[in-house]
Amino acid sequence: MQHKKKVTAIVVNWNGREFLPTCLSSLFNQTYEELEVIVVDCASKDESVFFIKSNYPGAKVIELKKDLGPPYAINLACQKAQGEYILILNNDVFLPKDLIEKMVKELEKDKNCVLNPAELSFEYKYSNSGCPSSYIGRFLYKIIKVKGDSPFSPSTACCLTTKDLILNNPLNENLFMYEDAEWGWRLHLKKMKPKVLKKCYFLHHSSGSLEYPYSPKQAYYVGRATIATCFICFKIPTLLLMLPILFCNYLWQVLVYLKRKKFKSVLAYTKGYFAFFRKLGVFFKDRELIQKKREIKDREVLKLMIASIDFAKKAKVDWMEKEKAIKFSKDLVCLPVEVSR
Repeated sequence: MQHKKKVTAIVVNWNGREFLPTCLSSLFNQTYEELEVIVVDCASKDESVFFIKSNYPGAKVIELKKDLGPPYAINLACQKAQGEYILILNNDVFLPKDLIEKMVKELEKDKNCVLNPAELSFEYKYSNSGCPSSYIGRFLYKIIKVKGDSPFSPSTACCLTTKDLILNNPLNENLFMYEDAEWGWRLHLKKMKPKVLKKCYFLHHSSGSLEYPYSPKQAYYVGRATIATCFICFKIPTLLLMLPILFCNYLWQVLVYLKRKKFKSVLAYTKGYFAFFRKLGVFFKDRELIQKKREIKDREVLKLMIASIDFAKKAKVDWMEKEKAIKFSKDLVCLPVEVSR
Protein backbone atom coordinates (compact mmCIF):
# COMPACT_ATOMS: atom_id res chain seq x y z
CA MET A 1 0.00 0.00 0.00
CA GLN A 2 1.44 3.38 -1.02
CA HIS A 3 2.31 5.67 1.87
CA LYS A 4 0.40 8.93 1.83
CA LYS A 5 2.41 12.14 1.77
CA LYS A 6 1.96 14.45 4.74
CA VAL A 7 0.21 17.74 4.06
CA THR A 8 0.96 20.80 6.17
CA ALA A 9 -1.93 23.28 6.21
CA ILE A 10 -0.70 26.82 6.88
CA VAL A 11 -3.36 29.22 8.14
CA VAL A 12 -2.38 32.88 8.36
CA ASN A 13 -4.37 34.69 11.03
CA TRP A 14 -4.70 38.35 11.94
CA ASN A 15 -7.58 39.23 14.26
CA GLY A 16 -9.65 36.41 12.81
CA ARG A 17 -11.06 34.93 16.01
CA GLU A 18 -14.63 34.87 14.68
CA PHE A 19 -13.63 32.90 11.56
CA LEU A 20 -11.31 30.34 13.18
CA PRO A 21 -13.97 27.85 14.39
CA THR A 22 -15.25 27.25 10.87
CA CYS A 23 -11.80 27.18 9.26
CA LEU A 24 -10.04 24.96 11.79
CA SER A 25 -12.98 22.62 12.31
CA SER A 26 -13.19 22.02 8.58
CA LEU A 27 -9.47 21.20 8.60
CA PHE A 28 -9.62 18.75 11.48
CA ASN A 29 -12.65 17.05 9.94
CA GLN A 30 -10.83 16.24 6.70
CA THR A 31 -10.83 12.66 5.46
CA TYR A 32 -7.13 13.01 4.66
CA GLU A 33 -5.41 11.92 7.88
CA GLU A 34 -1.75 12.73 7.14
CA LEU A 35 -2.31 16.36 8.05
CA GLU A 36 -0.33 18.89 10.06
CA VAL A 37 -1.96 22.21 10.92
CA ILE A 38 0.12 25.32 11.55
CA VAL A 39 -1.50 28.64 12.41
CA VAL A 40 0.72 31.70 12.10
CA ASP A 41 -0.74 34.47 14.20
CA CYS A 42 0.36 37.90 13.01
CA ALA A 43 0.20 39.78 16.33
CA SER A 44 -3.58 39.55 16.74
CA LYS A 45 -5.30 41.66 19.41
CA ASP A 46 -8.49 39.58 19.65
CA GLU A 47 -7.37 36.56 21.74
CA SER A 48 -7.05 34.37 18.67
CA VAL A 49 -4.05 32.51 20.10
CA PHE A 50 -5.81 31.73 23.40
CA PHE A 51 -8.83 30.47 21.49
CA ILE A 52 -6.77 28.18 19.24
CA LYS A 53 -4.76 26.70 22.09
CA SER A 54 -7.90 26.15 24.17
CA ASN A 55 -10.00 24.52 21.48
CA TYR A 56 -7.60 23.07 18.91
CA PRO A 57 -4.66 21.46 20.74
CA GLY A 58 -3.77 19.61 17.54
CA ALA A 59 -2.83 22.86 15.83
CA LYS A 60 0.69 24.22 16.10
CA VAL A 61 0.77 27.96 16.69
CA ILE A 62 3.53 30.32 15.62
CA GLU A 63 3.10 33.63 17.43
CA LEU A 64 4.61 36.69 15.76
CA LYS A 65 5.18 39.82 17.82
CA LYS A 66 4.70 42.00 14.74
CA ASP A 67 2.47 41.68 11.68
CA LEU A 68 4.89 41.31 8.77
CA GLY A 69 2.27 40.23 6.25
CA PRO A 70 0.99 36.91 4.87
CA PRO A 71 4.01 36.23 2.58
CA TYR A 72 6.39 36.36 5.56
CA ALA A 73 4.06 34.16 7.63
CA ILE A 74 3.69 31.57 4.87
CA ASN A 75 7.42 31.40 4.11
CA LEU A 76 8.26 31.03 7.80
CA ALA A 77 5.71 28.26 8.38
CA CYS A 78 6.84 26.46 5.24
CA GLN A 79 10.38 26.29 6.60
CA LYS A 80 9.07 24.66 9.77
CA ALA A 81 6.53 22.38 8.07
CA GLN A 82 6.89 18.61 8.25
CA GLY A 83 4.71 17.97 5.21
CA GLU A 84 5.99 17.35 1.71
CA TYR A 85 2.90 19.18 0.44
CA ILE A 86 1.79 22.63 1.62
CA LEU A 87 -1.82 23.83 1.77
CA ILE A 88 -1.98 27.62 2.07
CA LEU A 89 -5.21 28.94 3.58
CA ASN A 90 -6.84 32.19 4.63
CA ASN A 91 -8.41 32.13 8.08
CA ASP A 92 -11.91 32.86 6.71
CA VAL A 93 -12.42 29.73 4.62
CA PHE A 94 -14.33 26.46 4.90
CA LEU A 95 -13.14 23.22 3.26
CA PRO A 96 -15.47 20.34 2.37
CA LYS A 97 -14.27 17.26 4.23
CA ASP A 98 -12.83 15.45 1.22
CA LEU A 99 -11.17 18.46 -0.42
CA ILE A 100 -7.57 17.83 0.67
CA GLU A 101 -7.79 14.19 -0.35
CA LYS A 102 -8.95 15.17 -3.84
CA MET A 103 -6.36 17.92 -4.16
CA VAL A 104 -3.49 15.63 -3.17
CA LYS A 105 -4.58 13.05 -5.72
CA GLU A 106 -4.57 15.72 -8.43
CA LEU A 107 -1.26 17.29 -7.36
CA GLU A 108 0.50 13.94 -7.57
CA LYS A 109 -0.22 13.93 -11.31
CA ASP A 110 1.86 17.12 -11.73
CA LYS A 111 3.93 18.41 -8.82
CA ASN A 112 5.31 21.32 -10.82
CA CYS A 113 2.22 23.47 -10.27
CA VAL A 114 0.06 25.25 -7.70
CA LEU A 115 -3.44 23.79 -7.43
CA ASN A 116 -6.63 25.71 -6.63
CA PRO A 117 -10.22 24.54 -6.17
CA ALA A 118 -13.02 26.85 -7.28
CA GLU A 119 -13.87 29.59 -4.78
CA LEU A 120 -17.47 30.11 -3.66
CA SER A 121 -18.96 32.55 -1.19
CA PHE A 122 -20.63 31.28 1.97
CA GLU A 123 -23.89 31.76 0.09
CA TYR A 124 -22.55 29.19 -2.41
CA LYS A 125 -22.23 31.75 -5.18
CA TYR A 126 -19.31 31.39 -7.57
CA SER A 127 -16.42 33.80 -7.04
CA ASN A 128 -13.41 32.63 -9.06
CA SER A 129 -11.05 29.80 -10.01
CA GLY A 130 -7.57 31.03 -9.22
CA CYS A 131 -6.85 34.61 -10.27
CA PRO A 132 -6.93 36.06 -13.80
CA SER A 133 -4.63 38.91 -14.84
CA SER A 134 -6.37 41.88 -13.30
CA TYR A 135 -3.75 44.55 -14.05
CA ILE A 136 -3.16 44.05 -17.77
CA GLY A 137 -5.07 41.05 -19.12
CA ARG A 138 -8.60 42.35 -18.65
CA PHE A 139 -7.82 45.39 -20.82
CA LEU A 140 -5.91 43.55 -23.54
CA TYR A 141 -8.66 40.93 -23.76
CA LYS A 142 -11.01 43.59 -25.10
CA ILE A 143 -8.94 43.86 -28.27
CA ILE A 144 -7.14 40.48 -28.46
CA LYS A 145 -8.79 37.08 -27.91
CA VAL A 146 -6.69 34.14 -26.72
CA LYS A 147 -8.21 30.86 -25.51
CA GLY A 148 -7.07 29.72 -22.07
CA ASP A 149 -7.25 26.71 -19.78
CA SER A 150 -5.82 28.08 -16.52
CA PRO A 151 -5.76 31.21 -14.34
CA PHE A 152 -2.79 33.56 -14.45
CA SER A 153 -1.91 33.23 -10.78
CA PRO A 154 -3.01 31.02 -7.91
CA SER A 155 -5.23 32.29 -5.14
CA THR A 156 -3.45 31.92 -1.80
CA ALA A 157 -6.84 31.85 -0.09
CA CYS A 158 -6.69 28.08 -0.69
CA CYS A 159 -3.99 26.38 -2.75
CA LEU A 160 -1.91 23.22 -2.61
CA THR A 161 1.63 22.73 -3.86
CA THR A 162 4.88 21.08 -2.83
CA LYS A 163 7.08 22.36 -0.05
CA ASP A 164 10.04 22.37 -2.43
CA LEU A 165 8.25 24.65 -4.89
CA ILE A 166 7.64 27.27 -2.19
CA LEU A 167 11.15 26.99 -0.75
CA ASN A 168 12.60 27.49 -4.22
CA ASN A 169 10.06 30.19 -5.12
CA PRO A 170 9.13 31.93 -1.86
CA LEU A 171 6.37 34.49 -1.72
CA ASN A 172 7.55 38.10 -1.94
CA GLU A 173 7.67 39.44 1.61
CA ASN A 174 8.34 42.98 0.37
CA LEU A 175 4.78 43.23 -0.96
CA PHE A 176 3.24 42.56 2.50
CA MET A 177 -0.16 41.75 0.95
CA TYR A 178 -1.64 40.84 -2.45
CA GLU A 179 1.36 38.79 -3.40
CA ASP A 180 -0.65 36.26 -5.45
CA ALA A 181 -0.24 37.99 -8.82
CA GLU A 182 3.51 38.51 -8.47
CA TRP A 183 4.04 34.93 -7.26
CA GLY A 184 2.04 33.46 -10.12
CA TRP A 185 3.84 35.69 -12.61
CA ARG A 186 7.23 34.48 -11.34
CA LEU A 187 6.10 30.87 -11.63
CA HIS A 188 5.14 31.45 -15.27
CA LEU A 189 8.57 32.94 -15.92
CA LYS A 190 10.05 29.61 -14.78
CA LYS A 191 7.57 27.55 -16.81
CA MET A 192 5.35 26.61 -13.88
CA LYS A 193 1.69 27.51 -13.71
CA PRO A 194 -1.42 27.36 -11.52
CA LYS A 195 -4.10 24.77 -12.16
CA VAL A 196 -7.71 24.48 -11.05
CA LEU A 197 -9.43 21.36 -9.78
CA LYS A 198 -12.66 22.23 -11.55
CA LYS A 199 -15.04 19.88 -9.73
CA CYS A 200 -13.95 20.92 -6.22
CA TYR A 201 -14.66 24.07 -4.25
CA PHE A 202 -14.04 25.87 -0.97
CA LEU A 203 -16.00 28.64 0.73
CA HIS A 204 -14.46 32.03 1.40
CA HIS A 205 -15.68 35.11 3.24
CA SER A 206 -13.02 37.17 1.39
CA SER A 207 -11.23 39.93 3.32
CA GLY A 208 -12.89 38.75 6.49
CA SER A 209 -10.18 39.99 8.85
CA LEU A 210 -9.96 43.46 7.32
CA GLU A 211 -12.21 46.34 8.33
CA TYR A 212 -14.59 45.88 5.43
CA PRO A 213 -14.36 45.17 1.70
CA TYR A 214 -12.42 47.89 -0.13
CA SER A 215 -10.93 49.16 3.13
CA PRO A 216 -8.11 51.76 3.04
CA LYS A 217 -5.65 49.10 4.19
CA GLN A 218 -6.60 46.90 1.27
CA ALA A 219 -6.50 49.80 -1.17
CA TYR A 220 -3.03 50.91 -0.11
CA TYR A 221 -1.44 47.49 -0.60
CA VAL A 222 -3.36 46.81 -3.82
CA GLY A 223 -1.98 50.05 -5.26
CA ARG A 224 1.59 49.31 -4.23
CA ALA A 225 1.44 45.68 -5.37
CA THR A 226 0.05 46.64 -8.79
CA ILE A 227 2.96 48.83 -9.85
CA ALA A 228 5.59 46.79 -7.97
CA THR A 229 4.52 43.51 -9.59
CA CYS A 230 4.73 44.94 -13.12
CA PHE A 231 8.09 46.57 -12.36
CA ILE A 232 9.56 43.34 -11.00
CA CYS A 233 8.30 40.98 -13.68
CA PHE A 234 8.23 42.91 -16.98
CA LYS A 235 11.23 43.81 -19.11
CA ILE A 236 11.66 47.60 -19.12
CA PRO A 237 10.57 48.12 -22.77
CA THR A 238 7.39 46.11 -22.12
CA LEU A 239 6.74 47.97 -18.87
CA LEU A 240 6.97 51.32 -20.68
CA LEU A 241 4.62 50.04 -23.37
CA MET A 242 2.12 48.95 -20.71
CA LEU A 243 2.10 52.24 -18.77
CA PRO A 244 -1.05 53.57 -20.50
CA ILE A 245 -2.86 50.35 -19.57
CA LEU A 246 -1.64 50.63 -15.98
CA PHE A 247 -3.01 54.17 -15.91
CA CYS A 248 -6.36 52.87 -17.18
CA ASN A 249 -6.26 50.26 -14.44
CA TYR A 250 -5.62 53.01 -11.87
CA LEU A 251 -8.60 55.03 -13.10
CA TRP A 252 -10.82 51.94 -13.19
CA GLN A 253 -9.96 51.08 -9.56
CA VAL A 254 -10.55 54.65 -8.43
CA LEU A 255 -14.00 54.57 -10.07
CA VAL A 256 -14.77 51.32 -8.22
CA TYR A 257 -13.96 52.98 -4.89
CA LEU A 258 -15.92 56.12 -5.76
CA LYS A 259 -18.95 54.09 -6.81
CA ARG A 260 -18.95 52.50 -3.36
CA LYS A 261 -18.27 55.87 -1.70
CA LYS A 262 -14.95 54.64 -0.28
CA PHE A 263 -13.27 58.04 -0.49
CA LYS A 264 -10.55 57.17 2.02
CA SER A 265 -9.71 54.14 -0.08
CA VAL A 266 -9.15 56.34 -3.14
CA LEU A 267 -6.54 58.29 -1.19
CA ALA A 268 -4.99 55.12 0.25
CA TYR A 269 -4.81 53.50 -3.19
CA THR A 270 -3.00 56.52 -4.60
CA LYS A 271 -0.61 56.57 -1.65
CA GLY A 272 0.14 52.93 -2.38
CA TYR A 273 1.39 53.86 -5.85
CA PHE A 274 3.72 56.52 -4.42
CA ALA A 275 4.86 54.10 -1.70
CA PHE A 276 6.30 51.92 -4.46
CA PHE A 277 8.83 54.64 -5.28
CA ARG A 278 9.88 54.89 -1.63
CA LYS A 279 10.80 51.20 -1.73
CA LEU A 280 12.19 51.30 -5.25
CA GLY A 281 15.61 50.05 -4.13
CA VAL A 282 14.08 46.98 -2.51
CA PHE A 283 11.90 46.18 -5.51
CA PHE A 284 14.85 46.76 -7.85
CA LYS A 285 16.73 43.95 -6.08
CA ASP A 286 13.67 41.70 -6.48
CA ARG A 287 13.57 42.59 -10.14
CA GLU A 288 17.25 41.79 -10.73
CA LEU A 289 16.84 38.36 -9.17
CA ILE A 290 13.71 37.49 -11.16
CA GLN A 291 14.96 38.76 -14.52
CA LYS A 292 18.14 36.67 -14.28
CA LYS A 293 16.18 33.44 -13.85
CA ARG A 294 13.30 33.97 -16.28
CA GLU A 295 12.82 31.38 -19.04
CA ILE A 296 10.06 32.89 -21.20
CA LYS A 297 9.62 36.23 -22.98
CA ASP A 298 7.11 38.96 -22.19
CA ARG A 299 5.22 38.12 -25.37
CA GLU A 300 4.37 34.71 -23.91
CA VAL A 301 3.49 36.29 -20.57
CA LEU A 302 1.03 38.65 -22.26
CA LYS A 303 -0.60 35.72 -24.05
CA LEU A 304 -1.00 33.94 -20.70
CA MET A 305 -2.54 37.07 -19.19
CA ILE A 306 -5.11 37.38 -21.96
CA ALA A 307 -5.81 33.64 -21.94
CA SER A 308 -6.49 33.78 -18.19
CA ILE A 309 -9.42 36.13 -18.84
CA ASP A 310 -10.86 33.65 -21.33
CA PHE A 311 -10.45 30.87 -18.77
CA ALA A 312 -12.11 32.96 -16.04
CA LYS A 313 -15.15 33.60 -18.22
CA LYS A 314 -15.53 29.91 -19.12
CA ALA A 315 -15.01 28.77 -15.52
CA LYS A 316 -17.75 31.12 -14.32
CA VAL A 317 -20.21 29.76 -16.88
CA ASP A 318 -19.33 26.17 -15.93
CA TRP A 319 -19.99 26.81 -12.25
CA MET A 320 -23.20 28.71 -12.93
CA GLU A 321 -24.43 25.50 -14.57
CA LYS A 322 -23.24 23.40 -11.62
CA GLU A 323 -25.16 25.61 -9.20
CA LYS A 324 -28.36 24.62 -10.98
CA ALA A 325 -27.57 20.90 -10.95
CA ILE A 326 -25.83 20.37 -7.58
CA LYS A 327 -27.62 20.66 -4.27
CA PHE A 328 -25.10 21.78 -1.65
CA SER A 329 -25.59 20.92 2.02
CA LYS A 330 -25.57 24.34 3.64
CA ASP A 331 -25.47 22.98 7.20
CA LEU A 332 -21.81 22.05 6.63
CA VAL A 333 -20.69 25.53 7.63
CA CYS A 334 -22.16 25.10 11.13
CA LEU A 335 -19.33 23.05 12.60
CA PRO A 336 -18.58 22.42 16.28
CA VAL A 337 -15.84 24.45 17.95
CA GLU A 338 -14.27 21.58 19.90
CA VAL A 339 -12.49 19.02 17.76
CA SER A 340 -10.43 16.06 18.89
CA ARG A 341 -7.91 14.15 16.84
